[in-house]
Amino acid sequence: MEKGALISNCSLKELNTWQCGGRCLWLAAPASVSEAASLIEIARDSSTELYVLGGGSNILVQDGLLNAGVISSAAMDSLTLREEGGAVFAEAGAGLPVRKMLALALERGLGGLAFLAGIPGTVGGALYGNAGAAGESFAPLVEWIETLSRNGEPRRWRRDELRWQYRSSPWTEPPLLITKALFRLSYELKDNIIKNIRHFSELKKGQPIGAKTAGCVFKNPPGDSAGRLLDQCGCKELSVGGARVSPRHANFIENHGGARAEDIYNLTRLCQKRVYDEFGVTLSYEIKFFGAF
Repeated sequence: MEKGALISNCSLKELNTWQCGGRCLWLAAPASVSEAASLIEIARDSSTELYVLGGGSNILVQDGLLNAGVISSAAMDSLTLREEGGAVFAEAGAGLPVRKMLALALERGLGGLAFLAGIPGTVGGALYGNAGAAGESFAPLVEWIETLSRNGEPRRWRRDELRWQYRSSPWTEPPLLITKALFRLSYELKDNIIKNIRHFSELKKGQPIGAKTAGCVFKNPPGDSAGRLLDQCGCKELSVGGARVSPRHANFIENHGGARAEDIYNLTRLCQKRVYDEFGVTLSYEIKFFGAF
């Protein structure tokens, strides 16, 4: 959508990778921090609930009307570089697709970003949920993150104020919206970068590439794999309505044909129950929810 645009009664179906769900009261794509703050103020004054949309790659949107406004970070996609003391500092807007960060690393010979291979979404979403692969993420590269609170107040968080945990927000009380972040990168041989990208790409081979999914549905429990537990419980190819557990990887749910959000949610609950009944483990969601479930 265009920078600064605001669309009333907007369908979110084509804006999430499951390609399901309903409409929201309005969808806006602020091009600046001040525009985003104004939208937050408008929503607060009208008692309108707010959600933030990045790449739409790990969310489940309720069916019907989502009685809320949605702020898209798509227009906040700036990227600037500067060198200082032998390091390269990349300042990225929250809406910048992570694939562009990876392309930058390959083009400029910058290390530390190969883990982004095969990860969808935006910089803001990746930071908010500490996305990563094989124990690597943005966390050790972050110098600061700028945010807006639920009251529209801006703040810059230094690296020593952030508390990174597995697939979780680095804040005890998360802000509403990440606006930008600064990453400290270093030069690396391109041959090494290519080798690392291939390594992380290999890790994705068992995933259902090309299917309508939202990535891993559940977080890995400590010392184990959610996919393994789900597989051991016979969850592969379980289905509810148009939703099914991927036959390739049990921690992925596919919109196999006209799935409603309710179908996907009910299938996640069925999977959780099977794992709990078999192993006594409660799987926690990695996906985020827009609306009431």
